Amino acid sequence: MKTISGTENSKRPLKTVINGDDSISGYGTISGGAPAELTSWRRYLIGPLLSVYMFGYMMSYYTITEYTNKTWHDIKFKEANISVNSSSLSVCVANKSSPEFKVESEATSMAAQYMVYYSLSQGIPAVVSNLILGSYTDALGRKFLLGVGISGTTLRLIFSVIIIYFKFDMLYFIGACFIEGCTGQYATFLQVCLAYAGDITKPGKQRTNGMAYIMFMLGSSLTLASFAAGYLIQNYNFYVPLAAAVVLLTIAFFMMLVLLPESFPPEKRKTGKSLREVVGHSFSFFISKDYGSNRWKYQFLLLAHGFCEFSFLGRIGTETIYQMSTPFCWSAEKVGLYGAARTVGMMVFGVWSVKFFQLFLPDVSIAMIGVLSYAGCFTITALANNSAMLYLAAAVSSFGPLESIVIRSVASSLSEPSKQGAIFAAFASVEIIVNLLSNVGTSAIYSVSVKFMRGFVFLVLSSFDGIAFVLLIILLIRWKREERKITMVKI
Repeated sequence: MKTISGTENSKRPLKTVINGDDSISGYGTISGGAPAELTSWRRYLIGPLLSVYMFGYMMSYYTITEYTNKTWHDIKFKEANISVNSSSLSVCVANKSSPEFKVESEATSMAAQYMVYYSLSQGIPAVVSNLILGSYTDALGRKFLLGVGISGTTLRLIFSVIIIYFKFDMLYFIGACFIEGCTGQYATFLQVCLAYAGDITKPGKQRTNGMAYIMFMLGSSLTLASFAAGYLIQNYNFYVPLAAAVVLLTIAFFMMLVLLPESFPPEKRKTGKSLREVVGHSFSFFISKDYGSNRWKYQFLLLAHGFCEFSFLGRIGTETIYQMSTPFCWSAEKVGLYGAARTVGMMVFGVWSVKFFQLFLPDVSIAMIGVLSYAGCFTITALANNSAMLYLAAAVSSFGPLESIVIRSVASSLSEPSKQGAIFAAFASVEIIVNLLSNVGTSAIYSVSVKFMRGFVFLVLSSFDGIAFVLLIILLIRWKREERKITMVKI
């Protein structure tokens, strides 16, 4: 008896993915007839390649955020004819009754507004380009999209170096961000790395471990990026970390071109499809009746992931400005050390705890732990009045990566091998939209609320995690109820 239908072209049904290999048959992707290069050590280079790329990307993100913050402080204090310590990268005033405090608040507000401009110029074109390029990876292969992602970010970095070195107006960053947005932004690169992991693993626990490997390599790069950016800015200049990032991305491009094997060979690709058909595959998971009872699972997974990512993605720029302002007054180096310490915690307790939780918890429940971890972190951050509380918040966030790892793994395991690119293109497109809305929203909220409660924006972010948690509870209850019905029918 057919219990759960897959697509109309499926030769066998898709089953549920709650407890890893114990409850999934799904679609396998690697067989005994796989090309020799895909069974060699070179396939694991996808992890180091992601690390090098994200190291350069995030180092540039921290640098431009801190450069914008520093530049606006210099402008506002000069306009107010107030002298400041020019050797400091962070102008911080603790006395709320002083004129310096008012100027510092205005400068922080303007820096937050400029982060909105950068996000809009990058995010709007990325929404369209990411969906199109991400969908075409199932027709053109994975390496094509990896090359596009690296090239776009490298161009933005080159223009950013020129802008900072020659001290051009900061509005020129908008053009640089727009160029990168047209190539899909960071999400394009991340989604194709996840699709690559989906190509070389089997559904279930192996797929989850593959996603964990990708997230571990991602986290490793973030650890080093925040520390390196802080050190280079503090001891050299703002354009130095950007120039270093350009060199690293050039190395990454040639690593991808020469050493990394293609995980999706021509014989597996769906060619001859129109743009409408290719892009339509990414949305079909959530709207097509062909996916039967799996359609609502895709919907809940995507919604929960979107709300959680809203809180996580939007915090970085605002959090950096928050830490460099009253009452913390952190330098660029301290910001970098904090980011490194937090990411190490996420790698040790978040990524590597997946296998432990899989021993006794359903996949959806593991994702819920990650959501609660982020919610607790943002609540503590909002109420923090000293550095110790910020580090406590970082510790609480350690299990956050569980959400992203598990939800992506479940969605990937529900999908056919020929649609791995399409499913990750759908998730990446939502992440791009969420990243845009979150960066604009958090920067705008912080700009307005900084004068009455600096941490208010983090309470807002925590509420989005609360929504994601509720969605996952509904998903878990409904999914288990469906499984019980299927078991009864079989009996």
